[in-house]
Amino acid sequence: MDVTKGRSPDWERIERLPEFRELVARRRRFVLPATAFFLFWYFGFIVLAGYAEDFMGQSIYEGFTVGYGLALTQFVVVAVLGLSYLRYSERELDPLRVRIAEQAAAEPATPEAALTADPNAVHEGRFDRPPPEAGTAPAAPAAPGVRDAGQEVER
Repeated sequence: MDVTKGRSPDWERIERLPEFRELVARRRRFVLPATAFFLFWYFGFIVLAGYAEDFMGQSIYEGFTVGYGLALTQFVVVAVLGLSYLRYSERELDPLRVRIAEQAAAEPATPEAALTADPNAVHEGRFDRPPPEAGTAPAAPAAPGVRDAGQEVER
C-alpha cells in the first residue's frame, strides 16, 4: 500500500508523533523482558551444562538425558517467544502502525516537507528502490590479488 503518494515521508515529523513514541515504547515493553528471559534461560543452560554434569547427565528415558531435554527446550523457547511477539505485534503494534501510516500520508504540515515526488520512495506498494539503470551502477572493485580473465595481477 503506497501511503506516501510518491513523496518521501517526513521522518522527523513522524518521530514527533505521540503514536510513534507509543509504538516504540510498547515494542520495547515486550522485547526487553523477552530478551532478558531468553538470555537467562540460555545462559542458565550453559552454566548447568558446565557445572552440573551429574544433573545434566541423568537419564530421563532410555538414554535421553536432562541435558538433551533442556537443550531442546531452547528451540521451544525461541518458537514460543517468536509466536508471542507476532501475536503481540498484531494486537498491540499494528493498530498504532496503521494510524502512524495514515498520519504520514496526510498533507505535510510545512511547505519544506512538501518536496517533489521522490521516484525512489515507494513503487506499486513495495518498499524497495527500483533497479539501477543498465550501465549506471559502478562495478565493484576486485579484491587485491584477484584478476579478471586476461588481466595481470599487480605486484
